[in-house]
Formats: sequence, C-alpha cells, structure tokens
Amino acid sequence: MNNLASRLPSLTTLLWIVASLVAFGAFLFIAPNLLTPPSPTPTSTGIALTVATPSPTQTLITTPTPLPLAPPANTRVVEPSPPIPPDTKLYSFIADPTRSGYLKQGEEKAHWGDRNLHAGFFGGDPYSSILFFDISELPPNSEIVSAELEVTGLSRDNLGAQGEWRASLIRVPPFEDWEAVTPQQLLNATSTSTIGETLGPADLELGQANLFRFTAEQLPALTNDVGERNYLVVRLEGPTTAPNSLFTWDGGGLDLKTGAHPVLRIIARPGNFIIVTNTPTAENVVTTAALAVQATNLATRVGTATPFPRTYATATPIVLVTRVPTPENVGTRVAIAQVATAVAITTGTYTPTPENWIVVTPTFTRLPTSTPTVIPLETMYARLTETVAPTGTATILEMIQTPVPSFLKGNILIKTDRFNGDDVAVMKPDGTLLQALPSDAFYNIAFAHESFSPDRRSRAIVAEDPNRMLQIWIEDVATGNRTPVTHFEHGITYDPAWSPDGGSIAFVSRETGHDEIYVYDLGNQNYRQITHGGNPFIYKQRPTWSPDSKQIAFKANDGTLNFQIWIMDSDGSNLRNVSQSAFNDYDPVWVK
Repeated sequence: MNNLASRLPSLTTLLWIVASLVAFGAFLFIAPNLLTPPSPTPTSTGIALTVATPSPTQTLITTPTPLPLAPPANTRVVEPSPPIPPDTKLYSFIADPTRSGYLKQGEEKAHWGDRNLHAGFFGGDPYSSILFFDISELPPNSEIVSAELEVTGLSRDNLGAQGEWRASLIRVPPFEDWEAVTPQQLLNATSTSTIGETLGPADLELGQANLFRFTAEQLPALTNDVGERNYLVVRLEGPTTAPNSLFTWDGGGLDLKTGAHPVLRIIARPGNFIIVTNTPTAENVVTTAALAVQATNLATRVGTATPFPRTYATATPIVLVTRVPTPENVGTRVAIAQVATAVAITTGTYTPTPENWIVVTPTFTRLPTSTPTVIPLETMYARLTETVAPTGTATILEMIQTPVPSFLKGNILIKTDRFNGDDVAVMKPDGTLLQALPSDAFYNIAFAHESFSPDRRSRAIVAEDPNRMLQIWIEDVATGNRTPVTHFEHGITYDPAWSPDGGSIAFVSRETGHDEIYVYDLGNQNYRQITHGGNPFIYKQRPTWSPDSKQIAFKANDGTLNFQIWIMDSDGSNLRNVSQSAFNDYDPVWVK
C-alpha cells in the first residue's frame, strides 16, 4: 500500500497540471485577437451600411476594448453659401460612385462603389477615401470664383478622442482605365492643394454635412487642375497612427438615388472652348485607306501627333439621318419592342447614334382630327367607332365636361417608354399592362378632373404665397377667390389631387428637403405626411386617388433605376410597387 501511494502524483503536481491546462486554453481563446487586428465596427445608427460592391466586404466586428470616448459633436452652424454673381454659373458635380470609395493600406484593390468612405486609423491600418469628379462640363479657361466640397457623416462609432481630418486635391498618374490605377498610386499621389480647413473629432457627426471650402490661396491650384484635366480627384484622410480613431463619411453607393453622395460645387465665369475643324472626311474607302497609310508612315518617322489641349474642341461634322418609320399600329410597335429585347439579350444593345448625327423629322402635316381610337380591353385589335372631335384647343373647364369611356374607369392611365416612346397605356391596379392608346387625348381628359372637387365648384391649384413660396390653394371656380391650404416655409408644394369622396386633397411637398406625399383633410383642415424615408435623389410625385378614395397611386424611383407606379392605402400603409418593370412607368391617373 505504501508502495502504491508513493507511485501516485502528489496533490501539488495535480494542481500544476490543471493550472497549465487552463492557461493553455486561455491562450487559444485570446490568440486570434492578438494575431488578427479588429475591423471598423458597423454603424449602430439608423443609416444602413449598405455595401454596393458586387463582392462582399470584410465583416465588421466589435472591438475587444472600448475606444477612447470621442468628444460630442459641435452644434452645427450652417454657413450661408457664397452668393452667385450675375455673370457667373453654378456647376454641381456628384462624385462618380464607380470610381469613388475607400482604400486600406496594404490592400491591392480599392473598394470602389462602397458607401463607406473611411478615413483614419483603426486596428493597425490607416484608411483613406477617394472621390472622383467628372468636370468636363466646366470649360478649362473659366474664372473660378468659389468652390466647396460637401460630404455627409455616416458613422462615428470608431471615432477616438483625437486626430485631424482633411480633404486634398491630388494629381494621379495618367491613365486610360481607372481600374488600372493602384491603391498605392492613389495613396502616394502628390497633393496639389488642401481644401478648406482640417477638422477635429468634435466637427464630425452622423448625418451632418461637412463643407470643405477652398480659400483664396487654394483656388489657383483648383484653376490649374481644371485647366489641364476634365476630372478632379479628392483624397479624404485622417490620422495614420495609433490610437484608433476613424470616421466614416457617406459615399452614397452605386445607386445615385440613395444615400448622401459627395458633391463638388464650383461657381465660375465660364470660359470658351476654341473650336477647330477636323480633316475633311474621305469621299470613298480607297482615299480613306491611302490617308491611313500616310498617317502610319508619318507616325513612324516623327511620332504621333500631340493631343489637343483641353481648351480646344473639334467641330465634328453633322450627319443627317432619318428616323425609322413609325409603326402603323400598336401591334407592330409591340413586335418591334420584342425584337429589340431579343437582340439585346442575345447580341447586346444597338450601337447608339453618334452625337454628331442629327435625326431629321419630316415636317408634320396636320390631318383632320377625330376622337382618338383605343383598343378595348377584350381584344388588342377591335376599334371604337370614330366620331368627329371639336375643333380648337379645349379649355380645362371644357375637358372636365367630357366623359371618359366607361371601360377605362377603375383602371390607371400611365405614361411609359415600353414602346420606344412616351406612350399612354392602360394598367390594372395590380400592375397588369392591358394595352397602349394611340394618343394622349383620353389621358388629358382624365388628368383634367384630378384637381377639381367632385361637384366641380372648387379646384386645388398651385400658386405663390406672399413669401413667393409655392403652396396649395383652393380656388372657387365661379368667383376666382382663393383660400390657402398649406403654409410650408422650406419647400415648394405641388401636384394636388382631390379625392372622389370630396374629403381630402393629396399633394407633394419638398418641405423635408425631398419629395414626399401629404394628405390634407378638409374636415379638420390639417395635413399629414404619408410617405417617408426619401432623399434628394428619390422622387415621389403625381398622386392620384382610387375611385373609392381608399388608395393612392403615384410614381417613384425608390430603389429602382426607373420610375415605377406605386400604390398605397390613403394613410400611407400597404406600400407596393405594382409596375415591377425595367421600363419607365410614370404620371399615373386613376380613372374615376
């Protein structure tokens, strides 16, 4: 028994073994955080960090240790924009999202199209962001009076208590393909000038616009860059060393209708381009071949010609072409649209007409008018009996006395480019497109009813108030007396539509800075906003009531590249896109 006890390990030895295992487990838990630095934390605010690039960006994880607490943002004092002298012009350029984004030191690829414009130091790595502006609209010899860059804060979750942030104009190496410019070239690019003043943590806030305004000393560098190139590149930078302190501005992402895209505004006295003429076009292919051989020999002996400076513009000869004949009926137009779609799917879209080609439209000869024919719902080819239309242009009061065909009632007349033009079509409330109309006559009649009360004694109109702000008014048709409906102070109001039950008026206002739909209750004489969540690039317009006054249709480009027809309940609920098409559907009129 004593021999057995002597062979067993002592209690002290067992405790050492247990302690070693616990220490080893703790090492395995902590080691990944020591070897892999954390990434910037995601925003915890209501602004979504949407990633616009096709490939997913790195996962944003919470930092293991809290950042130094950033000072609260300063109370924003909105500085007035510089006045625009009468002999100058304001140019506004939105950063090209396909060539803007953030850079991380050491990475081989830039994050073009990403909404997050990081600037600062985090997790052992410096971050910078690049903004690309196409300024070809601005003549190179313009006299620049003032300029400013506006960027809006997206997240301060990773912002520390210290650091400086700046914006700079940079000169990048000549390039033919922007994708070929490496992140290292952009990070090392020479700064031709800083823009405005540097910012501290207290100047940076979520949703707050930061204005970098060029000083008088910085404007010459901008003038030089504008004179030499048709683009400008701006670099946003922050701290480049520890401790962690990183701020994120809003790049807007690839969709120009979402987010707060960076804007460059330049007030300038426009210069003039110097127009030069091209070598005359060769008369035939033989002459063309001979000129090509001559140009090749010249390039071999003395080199290629020096490109024109940006102040020169070539006077391109104008080529006149005629349109493809207009299809005689809707069926032919639909067939042409289907063929074009098939070509686009199989071989790509048609080559666009060059800019120097002008489409020659034959002189229009007016024919005897008749009431436009429509294609009834039952068949695409049946026709209505034609009747002679009244001569002259009908007034709106005459138009509201003209009935709309009964088979159109309950449907929505829309404008659309589905048939290669601005056509009028009939859509069911569920979004089914029934047919196209050969003219806009019935559309105009239906639209004329929109602003009138059901008894036709009153009309909702748009007119200026004493402060010259457009408001909604109710006008007595008989006397012309007007009663104000809205009293907005910051945005225009327009597109009134009177409900068929006579109790409400829907309208659009830019009071919030973007187009939203409101409803005015004639009973309690109050109005309420029923659409929300827009921005200056999203338009919600042309509200129209359903025959039972329970729903409202309107056009919007919310989340889509094109305008679509949307329908919602009269209180703004049950919002839905009923178009669901790749075409522009807009300006709905619900036929009552």
